Amino acid sequence: MNHYAILKWYQLSGINEVIGNLAIDRFFEFKQNQEKRSIVISDTKKETPVKTQTNETNLSFVAKAQETASNCTSLKDLYQKLLNFDACSLKKTASNTFIGCGQEKNPTVFCVFDAPKAQADKSGNLFDGQTGELMKKMLGSIQLSAQNCFTAPLIPWRLPGDRKPTQTEEQTCLPFLKKQIELTNPEFILVFGAVATKALLQIDSISKARQQELSLTINNNTIPVITTFGPEMVSASQTSRKNAWEDLKKLAQLIQNKTLN
Repeated sequence: MNHYAILKWYQLSGINEVIGNLAIDRFFEFKQNQEKRSIVISDTKKETPVKTQTNETNLSFVAKAQETASNCTSLKDLYQKLLNFDACSLKKTASNTFIGCGQEKNPTVFCVFDAPKAQADKSGNLFDGQTGELMKKMLGSIQLSAQNCFTAPLIPWRLPGDRKPTQTEEQTCLPFLKKQIELTNPEFILVFGAVATKALLQIDSISKARQQELSLTINNNTIPVITTFGPEMVSASQTSRKNAWEDLKKLAQLIQNKTLN
């Protein structure tokens, strides 16, 4: 070891004073302090546990929604019960409560999407804004319209900041959507986007859903289902536009086949 070189390096570094006879391992001190700190934090958590919403509470919200929806005898009745439904906090931040609109009895297609966006919530018109306009164009490409279909959101209230719904929010709102499907009795169901697909069919991606022949059974009535990309994805991606067009053509073919039969 070259002691002269070390002393020279100390001098160039500005180390020119000895403050103790023994070296101090600062890393060891730091480790000890961290261990003490973790013990204090652990003890504090034991003394003051953080209060969180329990699974039991979440299940009670879903059970209340199921009971409320099951007792509805018409769309008008369902809407009134939704207006009085207090088990979902989303209603407090939204301007409007939405159920579906369009042909209320035996529509050819029941369309489902995730939730109303800002402009729709402000106006009270489900199809206002870019999302609604694009949905109408997609339906129009196969000679369908908002009038001869029935279109409903999974979530009847706008989500703050147009965020994605939580699992509890989805499960709480799902009984109202299923009841609308039962009351309208459509020939086919068209699901827009991954959120509504996962909630309604328990399939976690559009790509997986598009590869399957799907159906939904409600009240002993089995209805064929087509899933496709939501308007936001169709607007943002050329590949999604191409795939959505294939899905819509598939739906059009199913409608034509049923008409011929």
